[in-house]
Amino acid sequence: MARTLTLLIALLLVACATPPAALPTATPPTGQTIGLPTITTAPGVVVATATPAASAEVATVTALSTAVPPTVAPTTSSADYLAAPPARMPSPARVTHGKSYPDGAYEFIHQQFDLPAPIGDVPAAFIDGLPGVAEGQCPLTGEPAPEGIASRRPINIRIDNSPQGRPQAGLESADLIWETMAEGGVSRFTATFHCRTPATVGPLRSARLVDLQLTPMLGAWLVHVGASQPVTDMIWAAPYAGRDIDEWAGDAAFYRIDQAPVDWMRTYSSNPLIQSVIAAKGATEPPPTPLRGWTFSTQPAAGGTAVSQLTVPYGGGSSDVFYRYDPATQRYFRYQGQTAHTVQSGAQIAPQNLIVIYAEERVTPIVEDSLGNSSLHYTLWGSGPATLFRDGLRWDVTWRREGENALLRVVDAAGTPLPLRPGQSVIHIVPTTTTVQ
Repeated sequence: MARTLTLLIALLLVACATPPAALPTATPPTGQTIGLPTITTAPGVVVATATPAASAEVATVTALSTAVPPTVAPTTSSADYLAAPPARMPSPARVTHGKSYPDGAYEFIHQQFDLPAPIGDVPAAFIDGLPGVAEGQCPLTGEPAPEGIASRRPINIRIDNSPQGRPQAGLESADLIWETMAEGGVSRFTATFHCRTPATVGPLRSARLVDLQLTPMLGAWLVHVGASQPVTDMIWAAPYAGRDIDEWAGDAAFYRIDQAPVDWMRTYSSNPLIQSVIAAKGATEPPPTPLRGWTFSTQPAAGGTAVSQLTVPYGGGSSDVFYRYDPATQRYFRYQGQTAHTVQSGAQIAPQNLIVIYAEERVTPIVEDSLGNSSLHYTLWGSGPATLFRDGLRWDVTWRREGENALLRVVDAAGTPLPLRPGQSVIHIVPTTTTVQ
């Protein structure tokens, strides 16, 4: 009972936190203020109000339910984690950006917004037993690694992909690019930088629910410009909250450019700025878990089917992504609609590998803008169908992820990871109903 009261009191009173003195005035894509949805779990029990918060001000989640996640011990057995996901310990109490979160707040907020309960970590021995790259190779690209990469965490950066946000800066430098639907028929990127670093990167945008899975999966830092309030609270209550770099929280890793089609496309960052914030925050972070599970080879696996072009549908028009394979460079050149997708350097985005992950999509009660567009949740644990494209070939395979700290990987029928071509990969996360042609 005491723990329940602590949880309720803390979630009701956290509004005492004072926002930074000089918060930016970034605006959501609609030009309107983001607000919280009204959700009723029982007659007369309201979870969140419909009154919008100021565009750059930190609001609170009002949680009146008395449900508290059970206390469970993490598993250390060698059980089949796909059939029985590892148990999860409730998130520890913490203070993030001056706002207090009690034990179990991360899981509690998931429950209040009808989100699947997050899974636990697999043991370190399980990660150590996965295949990986040779010493001196980058674990996400298979390329030669810079010195000290084993102690360096990846950096996940949220980058816009609306028509107004193109051409972007820095995407061509990413080790790995994740693309998901944001909402309203527009996709958005999470660009992962590990062995590679961006001189300039942007335009930066807000985080989404998918980042709650990509961040612990990679043990990454998360760089973004705010989020809807429920997503912000989940990030700040999470065990990885110490690795959050958020412009709306006052972190000094961002700058504004003078010229942009719309105001919310003006926010950029750079590796020196990000590294300065990491240096200030990183002293409290434990060493990263090794990134294992991917393998690389210049020789593709057997059994691929020849495919020279493909389309990933993201809502039609300029949101649909088209790739054409170039045998001379062994790359997939990207187009948005019928237009070459170039970046500010003038180069066309052209990864060596394309991976399509078909995942369960859930439309959530979290509202991302005042037009009513809902936040989308993709379940990226367990297993499901996937398609790998490399070297002008296609394999219809399986994706697999056993724990929150496990890297998602594509495997054959025997569970062996398919080798990727050394270089950049783009991972498209789409609903299971999607057809990639």
